Amino acid sequence: MQSCFGFTFRSVCTDGRPQTTLKPSLSLNSKEGQGSRMADTENTQLEEMLMCPVCQDIFKDPRQLPCGHSMCMACLDELMGHSSDIPFRCPDCRTFFGDIMTVQKNYALANITENFRENRRIRAVQTKNVYCDFCSDENILAIKTCLKCEVSLCKEHVNPHLELQVFTGHPLVRPLGDLVERKCPQHKDEVLRYYCNASRRYICNICALESKQHNVATEASTVLRRQLTEYMDQQFTMLRGEITESADSVRKLKDDIQHEKQKLNPAYLCLNNVTVVLLCLWFIVLYYAYNYSLENQTLTEALDKQQTRVHHIYSTIAELLVDHPMKTQKPSETENKGIPMLDLDTVSPFLGVSADLRSVERLKAKLEYPDSNNRFDEAPQVLSTQCFSSGTHTWQVEAEGCWDIAVSYKSIQRKSKDNSTFGSNSESWSLTHIGEGKLFVYHNRKKTALSVTLQSSRIAVTVHFEKGNITFTAVDSSITQLHEFKTKLTQPVCLGLGLYHVDPPSRASVIKGL
Repeated sequence: MQSCFGFTFRSVCTDGRPQTTLKPSLSLNSKEGQGSRMADTENTQLEEMLMCPVCQDIFKDPRQLPCGHSMCMACLDELMGHSSDIPFRCPDCRTFFGDIMTVQKNYALANITENFRENRRIRAVQTKNVYCDFCSDENILAIKTCLKCEVSLCKEHVNPHLELQVFTGHPLVRPLGDLVERKCPQHKDEVLRYYCNASRRYICNICALESKQHNVATEASTVLRRQLTEYMDQQFTMLRGEITESADSVRKLKDDIQHEKQKLNPAYLCLNNVTVVLLCLWFIVLYYAYNYSLENQTLTEALDKQQTRVHHIYSTIAELLVDHPMKTQKPSETENKGIPMLDLDTVSPFLGVSADLRSVERLKAKLEYPDSNNRFDEAPQVLSTQCFSSGTHTWQVEAEGCWDIAVSYKSIQRKSKDNSTFGSNSESWSLTHIGEGKLFVYHNRKKTALSVTLQSSRIAVTVHFEKGNITFTAVDSSITQLHEFKTKLTQPVCLGLGLYHVDPPSRASVIKGL
């Protein structure tokens, strides 16, 4: 028997394991002061389950009472130290334990609470300096990150994701400050979304498709290898049977020669016997060498046919996955004379153009267009074939996703991503949509946010060359002017389209021209 922390301890052995018992000398009403320590309403359910009923904080060194409830060791010491002569009762269920009470350390609960504290600390560090991507004027802390839009949102800008039906499939997670590190190192525009058990790492959508294609190829190769193995086994069995028959024929021939040897001169018979055997063996070798050559040629031809078939299958699968655009064909000169066509000589390898040269779509995989000095190699953009150096001209474009609709000089840079993007130079004027109806205008690297929210998918672009006016207008049931540039036009101008995201799909079509 020994005394510590105002308690009387006694060692008790149960199933060979020592336990510690506490005998209270005083008693205390366990619910006294509990109402003043109620948990904050913003605590999560798990945090509430891990709270000590006495101090209303996360358990520290939890001890389990005989009734199954737990409390912090410090809280238990305090209760026992301030108790009266009334017997000790559990603060949760009010169970009376008698004069001697047995308690044990709750190791499982202690590990859970320690892990919970560490995770909460890590989350606090990760979300400390994550700011809203839409609040450009102030550093407003973000409360959520959308993995699909790849943006962090504050309390005000997250409301559309929570209320509008169009954002139903957008996953919202805690603010991520390392969103750039979640980009796929091989496919720069894709976010790591799936965990691959085979490689034990996170992969993006395109990696998942490539993995699926690789699995199809592996299965086809396995089937081909099994078929070739079975065919080789059959041919080997046939060849072994023929060798056995030939050996029997040689043995029979040897017996016949031995039988004739008794009738002929022994010396001549010995020489004749050796010559015949050597000749037979030579013919057998030639026979099987010839057969082996034929079989080898047959197997080689069969393998070539199978490889050609597998290559054709792979090519078909790749074309279906990439969704390769239709082969372009030049439309009739009498059709849609007023609608400008898209210039295939300028289209980016990341864009696919329709057969009528009126529509363009952002693709997942890069296409193999012919090399051209006029082609946009880095920026996913395309120009129209028609350019104008006088008069007033209007184009109507129907677009969705993340896009640029621009007016550009023909002399715009093509090979540099930073200098060739519409609006990032002095040779182009662009209207940019980044999703959610948010609009910006760019010219010579100057960005201006528009207060109006886009409600229509159809945009009209009007150019008055002599006055130097470039106007962007939303076309729906009413006409809403979005922005007007005033400049001095010195070169022929073209219509330009830029598409920047695969998910959500980005497309644009020129539907009208005046």
